[in-house]
Amino acid sequence: MSGEVTLLMFSGLESFQTEGHLYNRFVPRNLLRISLILVSILLAVFGPFIASGYSELKKASTANTYPEIAGHYLNAAQRIPWRADLYELSGHAYYHAKNYVQADSMYQKSLQRGALSPEGWVAWGDVNYLSNDLPRATEIWEQALQQKHPSEHLYSRLAEIYRSADEPAKAADYLEKYVSLHPEDALAHYRLGVLLTLSDPSRASMELIDASKLDPQLDSAAQTLRTALNLASLSDSASMRFVVTGRGLGLVNEWQLARTAFESAVEADGQNAEAWAWLGEANQQMGLPDAGAAQLDQALGLDPKSSTVRGLRGLYFQRVGNFRQALTEFQSAASLEPENAMWHVSLGETQAKLGDLIRALEAYQTATTLAPEDASYWRLLAIFCAQNNVNIKDIGVPAAQKAVVLSGKDVASLDVLGWLLMLDARDEEARQILSRALELDPQNSSVHLHWGMLALQTNDRVSAFDHLIQARDLGSQEAVLLLKQYFP
Repeated sequence: MSGEVTLLMFSGLESFQTEGHLYNRFVPRNLLRISLILVSILLAVFGPFIASGYSELKKASTANTYPEIAGHYLNAAQRIPWRADLYELSGHAYYHAKNYVQADSMYQKSLQRGALSPEGWVAWGDVNYLSNDLPRATEIWEQALQQKHPSEHLYSRLAEIYRSADEPAKAADYLEKYVSLHPEDALAHYRLGVLLTLSDPSRASMELIDASKLDPQLDSAAQTLRTALNLASLSDSASMRFVVTGRGLGLVNEWQLARTAFESAVEADGQNAEAWAWLGEANQQMGLPDAGAAQLDQALGLDPKSSTVRGLRGLYFQRVGNFRQALTEFQSAASLEPENAMWHVSLGETQAKLGDLIRALEAYQTATTLAPEDASYWRLLAIFCAQNNVNIKDIGVPAAQKAVVLSGKDVASLDVLGWLLMLDARDEEARQILSRALELDPQNSSVHLHWGMLALQTNDRVSAFDHLIQARDLGSQEAVLLLKQYFP
């Protein structure tokens, strides 16, 4: 019937009919009851699941190993959907467990759920870096910089990435940003100074000065570089400026950047024999001996009368075990520059390799005659005597004593003197000297090695073992051999 409405009440459901059509609807007074029923059902189904998630979270706080912690956080994240941050915590635990594949997966899940923190971005790049996937690490860290409130630690990491990729300009840009946020970081100032040596020598010098002021232990390396920069500035030749700067970088073991400097020197003047020779040396230091040999040959062809070219060729032949040819090159260098004590040390070292200890000793003594106020040459003479067990009493000990007098409280000189006194069976004097050396540098592997040798000589096996273990842990391979021999 048109316009007729019939209401039927059934379990809270209203049915009504109008114009021949039947309609259903829930009435408001039953909605709350039905909602409570649905909630009860949901809690009954999902409550235990969520509760187990919180149980996993609690287990993570008490677990003893990183893999266990990671697993508990992952289980918790899967059962507590509003705690997406737990994926990142699982990633951190996998990171510490060195399971970088799983850590990478967890950080990706955290990102997908919009929960990756600034520190998480850094760690995500870290696990790829540690997996030797440098392009991926770079991509992640670059992407991290586009996020809100990126971590300041990204700058130092990207600086290192671009430094290792031989892109010093990019590396310097990032490190400059890091230094602006951490002006108290001495090492960052030093690294920035190194990176700027080729592009902005004046700014580089300022950064190196700041590094020295903040950390006196960096002063020696910083001073070496500043001296090189000052000497380079005196040259009218762009090629020689690069050579001098590169040599300074090599002296502080920055061979990758040094090679860039020598490449620039060759580009500036292809006839510069020293530039070619130093480029050859840098390539050898970088593990490219074939390229280095070709460049040294190029240098010899350009200037066979260069003592630097001859000397660097001598070093090359020493490394490959061709001591006869090395001796020839060093003899040429010494004849071209007879007042340079360094060439005579190189002669002595090579002659010792060839078994001619008499001429070797004469060469070392000549070096001390040419540079009588330089402690390093007296120390090298003493080391030669110790290594070859020749003239310990008459030449070795006096040379070591002279080195100590000239160098003052230099640990290296004290260590060598202690060693020579031990070889001369002057045990108590040796103990006193080595004790002074350890007071100055408790982490010196060579001093611990010689103390261990002294203890063996005096039958103090407990002390010998302790010092040899410390020497081994600090990197001494000689200590490893002695431990195998005396404490198998």
